[in-house]
This record gives sequence, structure tokens and C-alpha cells, in this order.
Amino acid sequence: MASHERIWSSATPGLLIILLDQSGSMLAPYDGHDTKTTFVSKAVNRIIGYLIETNFDGESPRNRCFISVIGYGNDVTELCSGYLKDLDANPIRIESTKKKMSDGAGGIIEVTYDQPVWVDPISNVDKEENSNMKKAFESTLKTTKQWIAGHPETPAPIVFNISNGMPHYEGKSIEVCMVETLEVVNQLKDTMCSDGNVLIYNALMEKNDSTVSFPQSIEQCSNHVEQYIFEISSAVPHSRELIAKKEDIAIQKNSRACVFNANNMRDLVSIIQQKQIFLAAQVDETKTANTRSMIKTSKNDTILSRILKSLKAIFTK
Repeated sequence: MASHERIWSSATPGLLIILLDQSGSMLAPYDGHDTKTTFVSKAVNRIIGYLIETNFDGESPRNRCFISVIGYGNDVTELCSGYLKDLDANPIRIESTKKKMSDGAGGIIEVTYDQPVWVDPISNVDKEENSNMKKAFESTLKTTKQWIAGHPETPAPIVFNISNGMPHYEGKSIEVCMVETLEVVNQLKDTMCSDGNVLIYNALMEKNDSTVSFPQSIEQCSNHVEQYIFEISSAVPHSRELIAKKEDIAIQKNSRACVFNANNMRDLVSIIQQKQIFLAAQVDETKTANTRSMIKTSKNDTILSRILKSLKAIFTK
């Protein structure tokens, strides 16, 4: 089997680790409605909920992956973790929220649905709280090595880091923090399983005119922060390139798995999710937040098309 082609399944569950920057800078306003920390927390809760819903089988989800969400500021905190079935049974709470959806006739309607919450935004941290990204990646390195040792047939683990910029911690200069963090990231990138090396995806929480996604070279980065995120991101595997092209996501050979505007995270998440889960699922049902209703197809192309359309709503208010 070629590298990074093994799919998540009940027999060979995958590992997804989501790293969330919880430094003081995440308290800044982001999109006119939320702070950065609120925006990201909502997105992560929707991702977890979406994975649970799309893997439901009867009364509970199939355990096709283990998810760990880790927050990092001055220190590192596990925010939630578990197989899909465990997460489904143990949210912090359920909130009523609204989403805009197509009415099927060219219009848009607003529907109310229940959103489980596993991750809360930060609220009581100092605005000077640092971003110990190095410690977060050290924790991730340890976890991935343990996972691979216990799951020899695992698909390549995926790390999804959502940050607001550079690592900074322990009173060290940013330059030193960058070098130290990159050393750990490179160890993580070099960690191998039978399906290939660990993959690191990055989303940079900046809001500007830059719309660069999946850059092929560091010259496409507009500032030193983007250049650093480029350096700590994996190259997009060929298997993901093929899926991206099929779904009209602009990824070329040698593209890095990073985006520089959080509104573009849906494209990043889509290439993480589609190959890993949905080609494995013999899906008979599509799920909404409140129902378990049937998809009357088993064709992978049709499933992927519907999944992509649903995925685009993850980051849409």
C-alpha cells in the first residue's frame, strides 16, 4: 500500500490530535462577532460533532478514530479526548444554536439545532499569556509514539494545529522559541508507522487580505509568521492531492498543509477528513444534528460530494 492511503475504520482506527492556541492573543476580536478563541472553539466542536454524526451506526457511532484536543498557553492542558463513542456520550453540555442552510430552492433558511460542546473558549487568562507551542508538540510526539506502538496497523496519525502566530514561552526570545519548537516538530514529522509519517496541518488565525492556502514555496508567504507556519507544516501527500483536485481544492505538487486565514480552514479540514474516514464508511445514513436519516447510496463519489457540501458549513455561521 502506498504511503498515507490507509483509511480510518473500526478495525484500524485513526488518531487525530487538535492543538489549540490558548494564549492571551486569542482574546482579540476576530470576525466582528466573536473573539479568536470563540471562533476556534465553535469550529472544533462542529468538527467533533460532524465526525460523530457521519460515523453513526444505529444507536452509537463507530469508533473509527480517537480524538484528542490539547490547549496550550503557558502550559498544556488536555481539553477532551476519547473515541467517537466516548465523546458522543460525554459532552460538557448541549447548546441550542442556529445555522444557515439551503432550502433546496435557491434560498437560505435558518435552522435551530443542538450543538454538543466539548471545548470552551478561554475567558480568564491574562492577555500576556504565552504560547508554548513547543510543549504542545512535545506532548503530541509522546502520544503519537504510544499510539503507533499500540496500533501497528494504524493510518498515519494527523495533527491539526490552530495558532495565532509564533511560539513564545519561558521568557525566551521568539527566535529561540522558533528554533526549539521546529526541532520538536521535525521529530514528529519523522515519526513513522506502516502507513507513513505523522502529518502536521496548520491553520493560522489571521484576518487579512491574504488568501493563501496550501502554498508550494516559502516565497508565497507574505510575512515571517506565515513563513514559520509553512516550515512546521507537512507536505500534502499525493493521496490527498488527488482528492483535493477532484473536489476543486487548489493543491499542487509539493504544497504544504497550511492555510493563512481561518476562514479557509474548511478546505484544510476537508482533505484531512475525506480520505481518512469516508472512503472507509459503508454509509447508509446521513446525519443532521437532530436526526439519523438515510443516504440511499453507497457510491463513494456521491458520499464525498455530500460530505464536502456539509463540510463547507462547518465554518459558516
